[in-house]
Amino acid sequence: MNFTSIPIIVLCCYIIGEIFKSIFKNKQETYKLIPILMASIGGGLGILIYYTNPEIILNADNIWTALGIGIVSGLSSTGTNQIKKQMLKKDKKKNE
Repeated sequence: MNFTSIPIIVLCCYIIGEIFKSIFKNKQETYKLIPILMASIGGGLGILIYYTNPEIILNADNIWTALGIGIVSGLSSTGTNQIKKQMLKKDKKKNE
């Protein structure tokens, strides 16, 4: 069994989220849309992978499972961003 679909979805969503943040840099209120956007893109990527190469998306027996895997993977990119942000914040406090 091949688990490459989850890191692919997480990485794609993370990159798209960073692009979104750089485009709307001056509009902080749009940042609250990022988790919804990542869930939507992750779900879309999960379905796309299911239709193009279904053997790499875990145990997805149907499209709904692939959608769920994609949504969770997309949302985990938001968590990855927060881990990075919190670790950098902690390092800045140590340096002060």
